[in-house]
Formats: sequence, structure tokens, C-alpha cells
Amino acid sequence: MKKLLLTFLILSAPVYAFENYMVISNSPVKSVTVQNKEILDAKPVFTIDNQKKIIIITPKSNGKTKINIDLFDKKETLDIKIDTDKTTIKLHKGFNYFSIDIPPEEYIIPLPPANEILPEPPKFKGGK
Repeated sequence: MKKLLLTFLILSAPVYAFENYMVISNSPVKSVTVQNKEILDAKPVFTIDNQKKIIIITPKSNGKTKINIDLFDKKETLDIKIDTDKTTIKLHKGFNYFSIDIPPEEYIIPLPPANEILPEPPKFKGGK
């Protein structure tokens, strides 16, 4: 009976699915600070080419906050609102926003027709 009650409580509890975002700047990012760290995390990502233009935003709870971005030539502020199922970033010139959690709209792997005969794999031509 306890297992049944616990299962019912877990299944009926609200599920929070926050959206993670990737923010790409037009110019390199020097540092990133979040006004309220209990609402979200924002971390710059250093890529192989070391351009330092990407920031990953990971929400923690509902609310509104600001991200202060220190670019090498100026400082910018992004306003962010986080709901249980949606993250809203106020559009700002010089930045592009991409949701990390959304899969591609339509990705179909092309398969050969069922009646098509595939070529044989190459035969090994080695030494002894």
C-alpha cells in the first residue's frame, strides 16, 4: 500500500522542465555575472578556436533576473524570465539565442528502398 501511495504522489507531483539556452555574442565575452544565482547559472564556454563568444544558460527555478555580460569593448545586460516550461530572453542587438533542449524539427535518416540490393563490402586483399 505504501508503494502504491508513494507512486501516486510522485506521478501527481508537478514536473519542471526548464529550457537551457545558448547565447552567442557577436564579439568575445570577457566575463559573465548573474544578478540572482538562485534562479539560473550562466557560464561562458571556451571553444577550440578560443573565440569565447558562447554563454550557456541553465535555469534553476522560476523568476526574473539579469545577466551582466562584460565584453572587451562594452558591457551588456540581458533580461531573462524563467517559467516552469519556458525561458524567455528579451531580444538584444548583438546576441543570438538558441534553445539547447529542442530537438531538430524533422530529422529523417534516408534508408534505401527495400528492393534495392546494396553493394558487397570490399574483399580483403592482404599479404600472408
